Amino acid sequence: MPPSTPDGTDPSLPLEQALDWFLRLQAEDAGEECRRACADWCAADPRNARAWALAQDMWASPLLSEALAVTAASATAVPDSPPRRHAPAVPLRQPPRSRPLARRAMAWAAGLLVAVGLGLAADLPLRLQADHRTATGVQERLQLADGSRVLMDTGTALATDVEGGERRTRLLRGAAFFEVTPDPARPFRVAAGPAVVTVVGTAFAVRYLDDRVTVTVRHGTVDVARSGGPAVRLRAGDEVVVTASGVGAEHPADLSAALGWVDGRLVFEDRPLGEVLGELDRYYPGLILVPDALADRRITGNYRLDDPVRTATALAGLVRAETLRVSDALLILRPRP
Repeated sequence: MPPSTPDGTDPSLPLEQALDWFLRLQAEDAGEECRRACADWCAADPRNARAWALAQDMWASPLLSEALAVTAASATAVPDSPPRRHAPAVPLRQPPRSRPLARRAMAWAAGLLVAVGLGLAADLPLRLQADHRTATGVQERLQLADGSRVLMDTGTALATDVEGGERRTRLLRGAAFFEVTPDPARPFRVAAGPAVVTVVGTAFAVRYLDDRVTVTVRHGTVDVARSGGPAVRLRAGDEVVVTASGVGAEHPADLSAALGWVDGRLVFEDRPLGEVLGELDRYYPGLILVPDALADRRITGNYRLDDPVRTATALAGLVRAETLRVSDALLILRPRP
């Protein structure tokens, strides 16, 4: 039986082909021959039929009109741009045939479904490399063979090798908080993208998302370098960002915000709502939509991470907005009437 994603989607499904058939059948010149060809394609393989059902389900939600209204409102503020997306793409469904499908709405939803398929395909190499992985909305604690402890954040993949003469860990994606058992004879190294972090014994977090590595030290001392380059030394309360172009300047960190997730909290001060939702969506196994008119509103708060829907609703209240929820797949923020 093929593996599934945290939201239950089978990564082997031919989603792009199903979407292509769906779009063909929406055309005004789609005839009986096209419908028969689609039916033949569905009958040829059970996976085709499941992918076709998923494409149709994408449009069947009674709240699709609300999503399209958000799209239209966002397009008024920023022409030809969809609403901001803050979580992995998931299906919407078809409205009644009596209502013509807007070309822009079709293109927008098509992009969502394609993102599902492409995202799953891109995830395969990571699955093969990782020794430990966490699903969306899940955190996991590990104890390594040397006694070191690791807290893996949501959507994180980790490969470890601490049983030989060296202690090596690779953060392939996501964020992890390390509490390292001291061993001067065997420094503990964490590689993440272009960054290499070396410690003897300390507590620190490494975040690797969007080709950007952030290292934050809670206590102790760590050395951070770009592969093959000179190291920057961080002490308790310090933080540094590493990208492909080099190691940035170390700076004091707001530990309550940077490490809030370690304590199960989302902590932020004077940040745009869109950015805050960008953090929250990592814990939500669906899609959150917010129009630009709301996304730039600045907010401050401290919320739990284990109930993203409740937190999103509370955040909406801060900007005089409300949420519309389509099962567990879609959450829409919109201004209150």
